[in-house]
Amino acid sequence: MQKFIKVSVLSAFLATCSMADDAQSVGVNLGSIGGDIEYTRMVMPEYNLALRLGLGGFSYSGDYDDTNTHYDTDLSQFNLGATLEYHPFSSGFYIGAGVYYQNPSYEMEATPSGGEYEFGDHTYPADLVGKVNGKVEGLNKAAPYLGIGYDASLFGSGILFFTFKAGAWYQDSPKVNLTAHDCILDQLPNSPLGCNDLRYDLDKEEQDINEDIKDYKWWPVVQVGISYRF
Repeated sequence: MQKFIKVSVLSAFLATCSMADDAQSVGVNLGSIGGDIEYTRMVMPEYNLALRLGLGGFSYSGDYDDTNTHYDTDLSQFNLGATLEYHPFSSGFYIGAGVYYQNPSYEMEATPSGGEYEFGDHTYPADLVGKVNGKVEGLNKAAPYLGIGYDASLFGSGILFFTFKAGAWYQDSPKVNLTAHDCILDQLPNSPLGCNDLRYDLDKEEQDINEDIKDYKWWPVVQVGISYRF
């Protein structure tokens, strides 16, 4: 009888381990990093460690107002993430750490007011300056991530599960580079301002904007979704 009990317990343990090894799910999410799809699998069941892989991105148009200038902004981003998650209570709650590869494109264009741009301490006719565009640079391609979340698909019974995550990845301080593409101020006789003056004022404008955004080193990651266990 004792031998039978030992064999039964061992069989149950092995079956549990086997099921944990095979525990995997796919999911879709929506949140602050756009929409994405994810694949999750238990990789070390003895330690309640799971691996989550995500692929997604988003596109957004908005605006930004400096002291004297309005900018139309366009943001698009592709991201690929891999996180290792620890489920301390053998349940859906987890603590995650990993890395997101991001390929962002941040562009902005100054909008003249009344046919004029105002940069630094000077006003410039828009038709003599042309378009003034900006790009945000200096962000980490590989951004470390820390967060918490809930996904019971690797532990619970059933097929569909609600998921949630909250954390942030470190992208470093963004920096704006402004460019005037078609300045013809130097071609006008007796012009009080030239293209060098414009470049000087654009440098000051960059410094002002970069000072405003220097603290945006962490990108928030907040998502809700649904996972399917198979």
